[in-house]
Amino acid sequence: MIPLYVFLVISLLFFGVAMCLMRTGKSGDGEVFAAGRMRPMIFGALTPGLGGLLPIGAKTRKRLALELCQAGYYHRDAATEYLALRNTLVVGWVLLVGTLLVVGAEPGAPPDVHLIGTGLLGLILLYAIPRLIVGGKAKARIRRIEYSLPDALDMISMCMTGGLNFPQSLSRVGNELARSHSDLACELRIVSRQADSGTLARAIQGFAQRVDTPEVHSLASVIGQTERRGGAVASAFHQYAVDVRRQRRLLAEEKGNRTSIHMLFPLVLCLAPPVYLLLLAPAAIELRGFVMEENREGGVLSPAASLREATATPNPQTEANLEG
Repeated sequence: MIPLYVFLVISLLFFGVAMCLMRTGKSGDGEVFAAGRMRPMIFGALTPGLGGLLPIGAKTRKRLALELCQAGYYHRDAATEYLALRNTLVVGWVLLVGTLLVVGAEPGAPPDVHLIGTGLLGLILLYAIPRLIVGGKAKARIRRIEYSLPDALDMISMCMTGGLNFPQSLSRVGNELARSHSDLACELRIVSRQADSGTLARAIQGFAQRVDTPEVHSLASVIGQTERRGGAVASAFHQYAVDVRRQRRLLAEEKGNRTSIHMLFPLVLCLAPPVYLLLLAPAAIELRGFVMEENREGGVLSPAASLREATATPNPQTEANLEG
């Protein structure tokens, strides 16, 4: 039992250390917008070596870097840090299970099957859970950005109508939304900084690549086409904001129409049986009481009453034979 307790304690320590490292690896506004400042990597100079312990494909690594960026990990080596953390957990787990198998094994006895099974299960979980956590954070952050995008578009449109250019409007709206919609505010300020240092089209394209949603891709296309044709960005942006509002309204109506279909199965499975029970239970109880009462001796449904009724009822065939 002692090796099992040690195993559980070290497993909890592994989990706690992993969660702390994932929290410290997230880039805040100070690291993103401070010029010349970059936080050190989680494991320092050992991070690239630890990240290369287990092989990974180029496409998988690129997809992982996108998910980390969507989750808010803007460090340029965020994928390397993630792989280093995951590989450290996996290798440390393998060493822990192997040590417990060697220490707890008796001479000539077979290895502990339960410990091996638990070790394999823990290995699979340690390999898969960090990626699931990152994917869940990325999806939740993208949903928050999509939810706050129409408000930001309206505010940017008003700022541009008031005389500000597009990068200034992005910076102003990003500062205004810092408390209510922090995720979108961070992205807008990044776009504003990139537009100041480069071109607006490239900044919007980078925003679309980071968020990777149809609405942002459409926004990037609209702004790019407007700039190439020399049109007014403010009017195109205002029209796009109106279209986004209309699309959101239609999507909400569609979800509302689907709700009636989704409520059909809970209604049939959960609400209909109690209703039928309340309506039919009194009649069933009365019928049961009547049957039990009349099945007693002297009742209408008793065997004796049935026999008396059979003997008392004349048989027409018998009467005809007697008369003949």
